[in-house]
Amino acid sequence: MSPIHHWRYTLRSAAALNAVSGRREHEGALLRIGNGYGCLHPWPELGDLPLDEQLARLAGGGATSLLDGARRCAAADGRARSEGRSLFENPIPESHWLAFPGDRPEEAGAEGFDRVKLKIGRDPVSERDEIRAWGEAGFFLRLDANESFDEATFLRFWEALGSLRERVELVEDAIPWEEKSWENLRRAGVPLAVDHEGERRFQSGDIAVLKPARTGWLPPEPAPYLVTSYLDHALGQMWAAAEASRLLAGAEGGRLLTCGLMTHRCFAPDPFFECIRCEGSRLLPPEGTGLGFDDLLEGLPWTPLT
Repeated sequence: MSPIHHWRYTLRSAAALNAVSGRREHEGALLRIGNGYGCLHPWPELGDLPLDEQLARLAGGGATSLLDGARRCAAADGRARSEGRSLFENPIPESHWLAFPGDRPEEAGAEGFDRVKLKIGRDPVSERDEIRAWGEAGFFLRLDANESFDEATFLRFWEALGSLRERVELVEDAIPWEEKSWENLRRAGVPLAVDHEGERRFQSGDIAVLKPARTGWLPPEPAPYLVTSYLDHALGQMWAAAEASRLLAGAEGGRLLTCGLMTHRCFAPDPFFECIRCEGSRLLPPEGTGLGFDDLLEGLPWTPLT
């Protein structure tokens, strides 16, 4: 088994990043497995084991969905580095705009974005105003509730959107999973997007959300899907981008929707995030081999885990 090293980090956000977490400091770890690198960034609020438990399992050879994702990442990155090539052999797909309070639709539109992702579930009244502002500006709307509504409350929220419902492309994890409740939302015309436990929850007519940090599962054809990051370190963000690039160029590319890969705006700048470059609504491939960041990764004070 390849030796495993890790380096712990803390990302800092200016605001809470979803409806179920009020944190502004976000711990994770970069992993070096052999000569490849991966990212381990748990969200305990969303059901992940905390970082210390994840690392303990990794040291003992155990598995979680995040550890499996980090291993896949490190394996792909390591192969590419050994061959002296980048994982970005094809263009990275376009992304939606991830909105924060104070963002202006006209600024996002001027940069070439036509879709916006809005986090909902904390304050439905003010969130309806934000949805209206973006919808009336001509944006397609992607709403992410992180299961923060119950069925009745969400259906009231949905009905209150009125004609803006026509602008809603998808609603991600609107309510906690319960088969009958989700079917009620489908019957009400809610365009459901499935993130957590996609293999179990997905039904025909849904949209799948693929997070390479956690899973490589794709929905059955011809269902549409999109690739998003896990709101994690720049290395994890670029892993999601690399997988989206690979899928776009392959047999599954025809059903890949505009993705959610430009999440570096969520966090305060650091040497890794400062390497990320964009052109309009599209990330640009980083310099270097594998997932990039060659010099930064080599210079980290790695600690042996195994």
